[in-house]
Amino acid sequence: MDKNREKSVERPQNKNLKKDAGPGRPPGLRNYATIYREAMEMLAKKNATTVEKLEAEIIANGMIAARKGDYRFYKDNLDRLHGTATIRTDNKNETNVVILPSEVIAKLNADTKQQTEPSSTE
Repeated sequence: MDKNREKSVERPQNKNLKKDAGPGRPPGLRNYATIYREAMEMLAKKNATTVEKLEAEIIANGMIAARKGDYRFYKDNLDRLHGTATIRTDNKNETNVVILPSEVIAKLNADTKQQTEPSSTE
């Protein structure tokens, strides 16, 4: 029995697991902020302007679109600046109310009444 314990069995579900789950992204993999900054620098160079002016122009165009009714940029901007709104999924204190039509209630009451009345065939 001790011999069986010494052998380690390679299981398929453990094959792809990292041995050392290190802190974050592998070296050399760029994050979104780096990609964004490089793209902004490339656009600024093509348009002969600075990154700061280009970002301000993009934000101004997004706000103009928001005023016209396209709120996606505005919502994204607010979420980035202030964080997303908290969505509560806890409904322990809430009760579910079911509203039934009066005909259904009358039929349920009639069926219940028939079941509770003693039968006359006794």
